[in-house]
Amino acid sequence: MNNKNTDENIIIGKNCEIGKNVILENVKIGNNCKIGDNVFLKSVSIDDDSIIQNNSIIGYDTLSGHYYDQKQTKNTFNTLKNDVHRIIIGKNVLIRTSVTVYMDVNIGNNCWINHNAIIREKVSILEDTTIGSNTICENDVSIGKKCVIHNNTMICAETLIESFVFIGPGVSFTNNSPIGHLRNVPSTIRGAKLRLGCAIGGGSTICPGVEIGQEAIIGAGAVVTKDIPSRIIAVGSPAKKIKNVEEESFIQEVFRKQYGI
Repeated sequence: MNNKNTDENIIIGKNCEIGKNVILENVKIGNNCKIGDNVFLKSVSIDDDSIIQNNSIIGYDTLSGHYYDQKQTKNTFNTLKNDVHRIIIGKNVLIRTSVTVYMDVNIGNNCWINHNAIIREKVSILEDTTIGSNTICENDVSIGKKCVIHNNTMICAETLIESFVFIGPGVSFTNNSPIGHLRNVPSTIRGAKLRLGCAIGGGSTICPGVEIGQEAIIGAGAVVTKDIPSRIIAVGSPAKKIKNVEEESFIQEVFRKQYGI
């Protein structure tokens, strides 16, 4: 399909497939892209060879919060590539069915966003990263290159995830310390920091503000309440060191060179 639309705010490249009941508002679509049925696209630039599957919303506007008025989110991690489109989707990106992406999001080349995932405001996801089904990524989150984040994970606001990080299924991040909901105590939002190449076992809980060091490994079901040094294995509740990570479990040198890290 080579669609020459009369609306100057809608640009569709060559050999694209556009499904039924698609709503386009201020959209640029590159070449060889596929847009499924019942898709809503607003203020988004999509690069070549990308796919948006059925029933996805790309360009959801922020509403006021239920318990408090929505404050302006920070722009610490995300720099938009142009001022016209508030969502930037790279080349060869796959967005599966029923995904919701809010405004001011960058998704890098070769990323996969799987079924029913929610990506909130001002999130940056670098190339070759996979986000699992039913995962929720709250606002002001930075995710590096070649990360794998499995299904049913909750990533809280202001979380930093560096490159090569593995997160198993059902991991929960927390960021509100102490709990201030309907209480006369001041709450502080402190997102966790996951350093390059660390791995988090399924079902773990990551408490507010903790830092997990480079290439550390957290055992399944652990509760991380304090900082974890680099290249150790920690398990339990609270998570404690049991031994060092062996060299064979470090991120391979070929990937470090490939990604310039």
